Amino acid sequence: MTEQRIRVLQLNLNHCESAQDLVLQTVKELEVDVAVLPDQHRPLTPPNTWISDADIQAAIWVRGGSPVQRCSSGQSHFYTWAQIAGIYILSIYAPPRLSHEEFIGLLNNIVDEARGKTPVFLAGDFNACATEWGSRETKPRGRALLNALATLDVLLLNTGSKPTFVGEQGESVIDLTFASVTLYNRVGSWRVSDVYTSSDHKAIVYEILLGENQGVGRAPVGNRRWSARTLDSDSFAEIVSEMEIRSGSAENMVDELMSTIVRACDASMSGGRDRRRREPVYWWNDDIAECRRDCIRARRYAQRARGRPDEVIRREEFADARRRLRNAIKASKRLCWRQLCDEADRDV
Repeated sequence: MTEQRIRVLQLNLNHCESAQDLVLQTVKELEVDVAVLPDQHRPLTPPNTWISDADIQAAIWVRGGSPVQRCSSGQSHFYTWAQIAGIYILSIYAPPRLSHEEFIGLLNNIVDEARGKTPVFLAGDFNACATEWGSRETKPRGRALLNALATLDVLLLNTGSKPTFVGEQGESVIDLTFASVTLYNRVGSWRVSDVYTSSDHKAIVYEILLGENQGVGRAPVGNRRWSARTLDSDSFAEIVSEMEIRSGSAENMVDELMSTIVRACDASMSGGRDRRRREPVYWWNDDIAECRRDCIRARRYAQRARGRPDEVIRREEFADARRRLRNAIKASKRLCWRQLCDEADRDV
């Protein structure tokens, strides 16, 4: 029997309203089952399964058919957790404002929480630098994080040197994913995505292979079919270009490759999966989609212009594109609200 899997998106929302708005659409397009969202803007209300910490700093959003078996009581600070399909997931946000002593205290709390929960994922923004995950140097926070997690049986999933944070002052790798040793070979297609997020942080996407009898997660490839006439070649190329296959057994590498190809087909052609899950959020429209494409294009130009004479101009163009996207989302949400009110008035 082919194993089922859960798709996870990990993203620091930077306490940004437009970033949280966009992630509502992104999880639909990428068919995400669980979203790990440090530095959230606001909790989502029921019927969404949204698990937060006491400070509303770290969140886990569980979607679709993945039932939560256990979860945090919401009393912890800067982290929360949930058990899904027998796997514990911790969402963590260690803001830079924490003193070193406060950071050490947070790490101690996280380690104490994780020690009794296996298998486990530790995912989030640690705001810590270490050469082990691509930083130029290991700083005190990074050293403290390495020392703390050395007491747990976990491994770092980050691969490559692609930054997870891209700001005006530079780039860094501060969004990290750790997993129990027993889970390491069950994680497929871990990658830093180039999907536009409206946050200074990039999204991390990966899949967790489940046991045969877990009964949740996405279906195997099987005899899936797509309509080639509906192919969006740009969307297909964007996902395939992000592909990073980790070295391992031939079976695991083939599984990761096929998972990426299926995901690219799902995103770029109709007929791949149950279309009901691909319905956009209520305020999404063609104008917003075009604004998002403009942001992706402007971001690419701004990144290429670093150190060149046109850098300032390109950065201003990117800022303008982001502003237009935020305004388009707000305008559409206001229009939808007015339409809803008008319909309610007519029904009275």
